[in-house]
Amino acid sequence: MNYSLNAGAWNSVFAVPSGVVDKYIKLADGASLKLLLYLLRHGGESFSEDQLREALGIKRAGELEDAAMFWFQRGIIRMDEGELIPTDDISQEMLPEIAAAEPEQKPSSLRRVAESGSAAIYTAGDIAQRKKTDGAIDFLFKEVEQLYGRPLKNPESRVILQLTDFYGIPAEVAVMLMKYCFKVGKTTPSYITAAAKDWADENIRTVEEADAHLVKLEKRFSVEENLRRAMDMKTRFSPNQIGYIRNWTEEWGFGEDMIILAYEITLDKTGGLNFSYTNKILENWKNSGIYNTDDAKRQSQEFSGKPKKNQDSGSSSLDMDDVMDELRQQYS
Repeated sequence: MNYSLNAGAWNSVFAVPSGVVDKYIKLADGASLKLLLYLLRHGGESFSEDQLREALGIKRAGELEDAAMFWFQRGIIRMDEGELIPTDDISQEMLPEIAAAEPEQKPSSLRRVAESGSAAIYTAGDIAQRKKTDGAIDFLFKEVEQLYGRPLKNPESRVILQLTDFYGIPAEVAVMLMKYCFKVGKTTPSYITAAAKDWADENIRTVEEADAHLVKLEKRFSVEENLRRAMDMKTRFSPNQIGYIRNWTEEWGFGEDMIILAYEITLDKTGGLNFSYTNKILENWKNSGIYNTDDAKRQSQEFSGKPKKNQDSGSSSLDMDDVMDELRQQYS
């Protein structure tokens, strides 16, 4: 007697990458999800754009291109000679190569998207239609135009539409993102889209979440500017230096005064700016539970064996000359 599983309708299945679902289920729209599922279901098969539109029930002009662009921008597929091809982020077995039929002497719309860049999928007519038919988009554009103080140019409009269409950021949250970009004086398309990617990765979807994120960003910006002035730096911190600062403040919990003290010790000992050396000082303080200048003074006194100097009651003033001398010995 033979035995087998009666799986019924589940007898034929195909794999969906869990990482893609976990990361993009909240961002992808219905057309994007339908396209991905259809390609996964028909691994190894090729389809023309018309066949895909018919199979997916896509009627609106540009909707298929938008769906393909969603995955293209996130590195799930790449476009090469009119074909949709999986990247290393998704295995060859899971996502097939899809050949897009090309009209004679005219590249397919998918190919044009790949060649012209992400923002080029919007024409001036597309933008005008979206503003006319979508109240949220109209609100977003009006708010951003107030920030610029003029009507948006087409390249700027395309970037703004990417905030909602490609990064899944609600219009009211996108307005907050744009206001922050203007506040810090960084309004280039590259900075705006980088910020949008960061907000999407942080899954910021509500005004309340945006408020909390902005508090974090503004504190971060303030700390970096204060430290830059204290360190007499004429240029902005490098990405590596910013990484150190964010680790000191956000992971280790140090205030600016402790970072400046560690920096001054570093200058005296090494003769220059050395973030690696400053990091060693702060790491030692972290491991010792030292988070203020009074504790730093106490540790240096214990290290040197010197008695504490008398201070007035309630005073937390710091004899910086003594502390510097003692700390220089400790970190030599």
